[in-house]
Amino acid sequence: MLSTTFKRIPLHGCLALMPVLASAQIGPMLTTEPMRSVRRLGDGELSCAQIHAETQALEKTGQIHRAEAAQAQQAMTDTQNEMMKLASEGRGGVGSAIGGSLLGLIPGGSQVQGYAMQAAAEARRAGMQDSTNKMMQAQTRLVNAEQALEHVQARSEHLVDLFLKKGCKLSEVKAATDAAQ
Repeated sequence: MLSTTFKRIPLHGCLALMPVLASAQIGPMLTTEPMRSVRRLGDGELSCAQIHAETQALEKTGQIHRAEAAQAQQAMTDTQNEMMKLASEGRGGVGSAIGGSLLGLIPGGSQVQGYAMQAAAEARRAGMQDSTNKMMQAQTRLVNAEQALEHVQARSEHLVDLFLKKGCKLSEVKAATDAAQ
């Protein structure tokens, strides 16, 4: 159920507050698992082939996280468009003004119009709340995917540095891999 304060904010006001609401409520939704270190104690013992293999696996994982981030970004855009549509539907127009004046001629018509407008406003508010929840979930997915991608990139950079410090040569690693197959 919406708080009384939230019910008093007009729909266009809710749209203006979306960035504030999303950033205020995203904190608890983020993953709480600690970020793993990109350096491991056993990294110095890795062979050139092992470093290369892990780097290739990290590249695939990075592609997955990029795709996930792009999907979350698209979901946020879609939800934003949905919210704008809900806000524009709430403004009424000439048709509602004409209908209201005609209903005023019928005994009890203005009361019926009031109930209809109230029900429509409540439906828009419920739709806006649903859209807000979807937006926050998409934003959480986006932040988590970007954090995971940053970790993958940092680990990959560390392994590349290690590969170079060990004097590994990509041509030798590929030749050894091809000979093993």
